[in-house]
Amino acid sequence: MKYLYPFLFFCLAGMPSLMAQREIGTLGLNFQVGLPQGAFKEAYDEVGFGGSMDLYFRLDPDLPLYAGFNLSVMGFERLRRDFDVLLPGGFSGEYRLRASSNLFSGYAGLRIMPGTGWLQPYAEGLIGFKNFYISKRLEQYDTFDYEWQEQDRDTDGDWALGYGGSAGLMVFFGDSNIALDIKCSYLAGGKVTFFQLKEDIDEVAFEEDPFTAFDPLEATTNMLIPQIGVVFRMSTPPPAEDLPVIID
Repeated sequence: MKYLYPFLFFCLAGMPSLMAQREIGTLGLNFQVGLPQGAFKEAYDEVGFGGSMDLYFRLDPDLPLYAGFNLSVMGFERLRRDFDVLLPGGFSGEYRLRASSNLFSGYAGLRIMPGTGWLQPYAEGLIGFKNFYISKRLEQYDTFDYEWQEQDRDTDGDWALGYGGSAGLMVFFGDSNIALDIKCSYLAGGKVTFFQLKEDIDEVAFEEDPFTAFDPLEATTNMLIPQIGVVFRMSTPPPAEDLPVIID
């Protein structure tokens, strides 16, 4: 298994364009930064970091038009709150509340990339869904094993329609099928309900329900997403009728 990825890498990199191979699509892997915009920034001014994968197929060999999809996962703030709870018998228990905010999204896309050669700009339109959710976990400190043990777990999230577009630039390395991918997306959509830590945390009754430390908020999760990554161009040999005929 450990030799699979190097093998795929060299297979994709070793397909020179001089062999007149036919492009069938691209596979992209990107690192991305999520910058909230508008009402989303006012309600939740946190920067997200994550990654995405997109797969596009060329619709026609004679047209610079591609169709495909994109999947991405992004993490925002991670919280941790320690508190003590008075237990029966006059003992005190140590507890810890952890939470992480995340965004999962999936989009169908249509891309146009009219350029040729080693420098190829492109634009794409996207439509799909987004799910903004928070994972919450309650832990108690075990004084016998000297470690934190999970006591409860909860997840709250909301789905919404997402749409937008991207502009990018692929920089191919010579005649190889590998390119540096630089792009920026703007994705808007419907409103989602998400959760944020209360401003006045001292008023939370942790001993009754620690998860009440989070308030629900509603906003459109519009974001500007700069990205950088790598693209692998997938190709196949030309059809037999396109190959030269050698006559003895």
